[in-house]
Formats: sequence, structure tokens, C-alpha cells
Amino acid sequence: MNQTKLTKFFKIKSPRINDMDNFIKKNNQKNNQKTDSKINKDNSIINKKNNNSQKRYVMRFDGASKGNPGEAGAGAVIYENDTEIWTTSRYLGKQTNNYAECFAMVLGIEEAYNRGIRNLLVEGDSMLIINQLKGKWQIKNKDLKMLHLSIALILKSFNSIIYNHIYRNFNSRADELANLSLQKENRFL
Repeated sequence: MNQTKLTKFFKIKSPRINDMDNFIKKNNQKNNQKTDSKINKDNSIINKKNNNSQKRYVMRFDGASKGNPGEAGAGAVIYENDTEIWTTSRYLGKQTNNYAECFAMVLGIEEAYNRGIRNLLVEGDSMLIINQLKGKWQIKNKDLKMLHLSIALILKSFNSIIYNHIYRNFNSRADELANLSLQKENRFL
């Protein structure tokens, strides 16, 4: 794997899940803020600042493909302090599941950027997409490369962005949105 190319390309802070607690505390200490952080049972991060609430943003994404390749859809959701503030559901036509997953990730990150969010936790149940974002795995598929390139500059504008793989049962809302896009097209009711 050519991790050097991806690391240079993305230049993103991306600690392992076990290091998230330290990562959050370290970043908050830079701002002279005392923080109690912990990882919730659904792998979402809970932050509490003393005497002041801190906004915490989580974007979850998922893709669905019936046939792989087949009729595909993408869904993404953004939470602010565990409250859903934005969702999208997009029908993609005939695509692979990996393309649908990557497309959903792009939709969510673009929306977070457009909303002025600069500290973001990105969670998805696609090990492929998460590890590609972290720079651990190569992006071999040309269509996935194009999707990643489409957000390369946006990714550089985040103060911190963390990528976390979660299991499907913790990603039910994004999964619901991805499948909803197929239902909207009157396919797979």
C-alpha cells in the first residue's frame, strides 16, 4: 500500500479509536478548556466542558446497492450534540455498494463544511471507506478516487476530523436514509 501518497494528499488528524479520548482532551487543552470526554456505548463521543457547553458534531453515512452493482442509494445524517440537524437521501442509479458508501460520505462532509462545522467525527460502517479516509488503504477504483478528489480541498479546511468505523447496528439512521432513496424511486418497496 502506498500510505505515503494518501497521507500527504489528505494531511488529516486521524487518531485510532482508542486514542480519541486523548485526542479530544489534547485539542481542548490548547484552548485552555477543561473537558470530561468519554466514548458512549454507540461509539459517539460525549464532551462536557465545565460551565459551558461545547458543540459536538457527528456525521454518519451509509450506502446501499441492491445487486452490487445494482440500484443504489446514499444516505447521510449530521448530529449536533446527539440531535439530528440534517439528513439527505440520494438515489444513484446503478452503482456498486462501495460507490454508494463513498458518495454518502462525500454528501455528509460537504454539508458539514457548508454549515461551517470545522471539528467533525465521521462514522460509517464501511471499513473500506473509513480506512481509505485514514490513509491506511489505497484507493484503487477510479470512481472512488474521483469522489475522494472532489472533497480533498474541503478536508484540508477542517480543524480536526476523526474517522471512526462503527458497526451496522449503530448506523441505522444513515442506513434507513440510503434505503429510503430506493423507495422514493419506487423500486424495492
